Amino acid sequence: MDKEEVVRIARQNLEKGERWHKRISVKEIVFGFNDGSISTLALLAAVTGGALARGQILIAGFSGVVAGAVSMAIGAYISSKSEIDYHHSEIDRERKEIEEMPEVEAEELRQIYEKKADFTEEELGAITKRIMTDKKKLLDSMMKEELGLFEERFEHPAKVGVTMLIAFLAGGIIPLAPFLFIAAAYSSFLTASVMTFASLFAIGLWKTTFTNKHWLVSGGEMVVMGVLAAVIPYLIGDLILPTILSSILG
Repeated sequence: MDKEEVVRIARQNLEKGERWHKRISVKEIVFGFNDGSISTLALLAAVTGGALARGQILIAGFSGVVAGAVSMAIGAYISSKSEIDYHHSEIDRERKEIEEMPEVEAEELRQIYEKKADFTEEELGAITKRIMTDKKKLLDSMMKEELGLFEERFEHPAKVGVTMLIAFLAGGIIPLAPFLFIAAAYSSFLTASVMTFASLFAIGLWKTTFTNKHWLVSGGEMVVMGVLAAVIPYLIGDLILPTILSSILG
């Protein structure tokens, strides 16, 4: 492999790494879709087990999807904004330390690189001196090396919230769809279960493009969580809830 090829591959790998830092939407899509599917199926399992009418099931389902999507979107927005505010406050603090205590920052930088490899004191001094001459590079180095902050990962909170909203709605609509076209509640729920588990398995497969996890393990993991979320509420709605209500209402 010649020098030009080595440089090209190295640059390509670094650019790929930078793009990965920006792929926060992957987390929001998987989390939102998964939560939307499972929570809606769990809700449908409970109300179907409780022997509610088809119309009541649909109202409960759609209400749950909309409420859940809005709640998750707001939560994602607030948590993302809070994280960014915290990171910016840390960056401002580091910037102030660079201005007011450059000798301390230089020593921190020296100790950071001392742990990275078996550099000599002369090499450590040269590295530290070179970085200290450029305050922008120094701040970037301290952000990443000392604080573990990567500005490339900062995603606009509104984008995070909207991504979560859409993902949750998409996940929630899947188990609801059969109830719109199938009159029998139990048949609708069985169809909803199959469709939900299939979609969860598909999301698990999609995840493997980022995690390198075995496709069967990743897809199966998502399905198992869905099964647990469906069976437990169904048993509560079918067995426990009627008993409790009958004892309360007489």
